[in-house]
Amino acid sequence: MAQTLFKAAGLTPANADALKDAGMAIAGVRWVNINNDNVVVTHDDSFDADAFVSALRNADGSVSVSKG
Repeated sequence: MAQTLFKAAGLTPANADALKDAGMAIAGVRWVNINNDNVVVTHDDSFDADAFVSALRNADGSVSVSKG
């Protein structure tokens, strides 16, 4: 399975679980690992990176996410 790295600003222990849950709800996502300012997504070919970024932004508007 493929992995994609995203960079995120504004991650905190308080919002990490909500962001992980939002990311896991996206089609094709198999695993979300959040560590410091890195978000690594393990996914299959149906993964939509734009939908993933949108889901994280919708989960917490204070978080800025971009493809790393």
